[in-house]
Amino acid sequence: MTKTERLIELMMRVYEKPRFTVDEMATEFGVSYRTMLRYLHELSGMGVPLYAEPGRSGGYSLLLPLRHGNKITAQRMLHRDPFQRIVRPETCVVGLEFQAPFTAVFMAQVMIPRLWTELKRRQHEIPRQKQAGVWTGVVLSRQRLYHYVAGVEVSYYDKLPDDMIGLTLPAREYAQYTHHGKVDRVQSDESFLWMIDKLKLRGLMPDLSAYALEIQAENSSNINMYVPLCHETSSFPG
Repeated sequence: MTKTERLIELMMRVYEKPRFTVDEMATEFGVSYRTMLRYLHELSGMGVPLYAEPGRSGGYSLLLPLRHGNKITAQRMLHRDPFQRIVRPETCVVGLEFQAPFTAVFMAQVMIPRLWTELKRRQHEIPRQKQAGVWTGVVLSRQRLYHYVAGVEVSYYDKLPDDMIGLTLPAREYAQYTHHGKVDRVQSDESFLWMIDKLKLRGLMPDLSAYALEIQAENSSNINMYVPLCHETSSFPG
């Protein structure tokens, strides 16, 4: 197991344990106290919100943000429902992936920005790109596994660059929403939840078993979000 794989495994374990000590983790992973302490410091440097409590009864815990029922404030969303129903053709995306149990979804806040940094450094390795400077994120977040791909759309793919994957999404109908302004990982996931709630109120049924998309041009602060719709769904109210 490489060091990166060990850190990812440790990160997943940290998100499963509300409280732990260095000794406990060192024993579980079969490493020394000093090695585990160094790993935890590296996770903290990567952005994992670890909180250390000193003293004999102290230990480490994870600081997770308050969710407030996953509701978005009015400042983050427009008051109206600016949805469009569109049919996207078959979409092929090549890029770098991140996977984690859905219970550890907050790991995405740390790992996904790193994926985009690495992808932009290696973008030249991807052949047959359809639009230069347009980034396509593909996300499946409603199942037991959280799966995210930071990539670019291509006309087709065969041989893939090292450590990259290819996804082919079938032609289908989506509800599109444009988020104006910069958005972080938590806000992006909350935006999809907000879209799902609003769509259901309008008689539209999101397909939670399919991949959603978030597409952004390099020089734009707007993100186009696409939630897949089930085949049998009513029209937008007039």
